[in-house]
Amino acid sequence: MPIDQKAIKGEMNQLIAERNFNGMLEKAGNILDDHPTSYLGRWWMARALTFMGRTDEALDWLMMAMRKAESDEEESKIASSMANVYNVRKQWEDSLNYSAIALELNSENVVGVIARSIALSATGKRPEASRLLDSNQRLYVDDYQKACVAAVKRKKATMLEHLRKAVEENPHSKVTVQYDPDFAQYRRDSQFKEITS
Repeated sequence: MPIDQKAIKGEMNQLIAERNFNGMLEKAGNILDDHPTSYLGRWWMARALTFMGRTDEALDWLMMAMRKAESDEEESKIASSMANVYNVRKQWEDSLNYSAIALELNSENVVGVIARSIALSATGKRPEASRLLDSNQRLYVDDYQKACVAAVKRKKATMLEHLRKAVEENPHSKVTVQYDPDFAQYRRDSQFKEITS
């Protein structure tokens, strides 16, 4: 039976909204049991562990997921997730490495673009980060992505506007912004807290 990725994403996003990360681990384990040859259960396991601050384990699961990837698109998705985990850890060179891999495999991987821009900004390459973000404008389709881009570019008013819409559209966004490295510099901001609390 094929994997219904959309249904799984919906269930996982509900668990994220509830901050039920143990529930995510359990659900990821079920996916692994039902689809042992797929990367997906391993990828969700890593996502849950990242929320829990268990980034060493998350990276291990992402490496296992990479071995199960069956397409460039899947490999790109996993590599961009690794770049994100390295951004959380502030290991910028590792993030640059994996985001480069992600974008080589799929130049339209929006997570890879944003993850790379974060690492570039953090390593003093803000103009390069800005060029990368500007050259991929067509990829930013939802308000969360637009908020991420504005955050990296330090356009606070634009970021807050898109973030407000993102939270209204998807309640789990209130939780993901607390962990997403794009928003690290804003977490103590009163307007940011008003939207996300």
